[in-house]
Amino acid sequence: MTNESDRVENPLAGLSCRGNRDNCQMLARLGEDHASRCEEAGITDGEAIVCAMAVGLVIEVWRNGPVEDMHAGRRGPSDAVMFAESTALHDVAVAALTAENRNFGLIDFEEHVLDRARPWAGAAGRTLQDLGYGFLGQYARHAKDRTNALMGLGDHTCVDDPLQPYLVRKAVMYGADHKGMPAWPLVVGRIGLLLSNPDHPAWRRSGRGRQALAEMPPQVQSICQLTEALVTSPSTLSVEVLEWLSGHFLYCAAPPYSGFR
Repeated sequence: MTNESDRVENPLAGLSCRGNRDNCQMLARLGEDHASRCEEAGITDGEAIVCAMAVGLVIEVWRNGPVEDMHAGRRGPSDAVMFAESTALHDVAVAALTAENRNFGLIDFEEHVLDRARPWAGAAGRTLQDLGYGFLGQYARHAKDRTNALMGLGDHTCVDDPLQPYLVRKAVMYGADHKGMPAWPLVVGRIGLLLSNPDHPAWRRSGRGRQALAEMPPQVQSICQLTEALVTSPSTLSVEVLEWLSGHFLYCAAPPYSGFR
């Protein structure tokens, strides 16, 4: 419950907001820079905004939490699995944010993230139960806490769409080069460039590019097919291809892996 004194008048709509006063102030601050933030990141239309929000949702509920501790553990997901699962979750996040009832969509996203029997993308059939041993309680508490917080934020009426500036900022800050952001096709383009030029200086070490080409899995039939899959549905690539990409390309194709532009 919020006291009468906690209501914040919306100067635009003339409506009172029963949300937490601190969150109202935060949303007002985010709204001041939202348009310029989108412009700088190349987020230029409604579809791009939803895709960026989905990146932010994956980061908020899944990525920046106990899954990172799982990732660092001996039984946890590899770099390749983290990449594949995050890109697969992006599609689920888009569906959640565009659901007729967004709160129900967020709950569906939470249930998907917490499903212990669902095989993770790129994990060769392994599930949360397999990958999260020792962290399952923390993982569940984090996902539920962040989902509840987002649903609470979504109840605010002091701005038109309170989740938009919040999640877009999260995406720009922590996932500017992730699938779903305008920069992702550029990252994929860099991978194609590195494949076509094994002597490119971004390889950093002499012979690394040629080693990568020599170790290319047979499932990669052409650079064009690989880059098309990376742009649209990287989580559908085979485990072997994902591990190869993780070992040879992601470190030098985009931040935080390198400063290669």
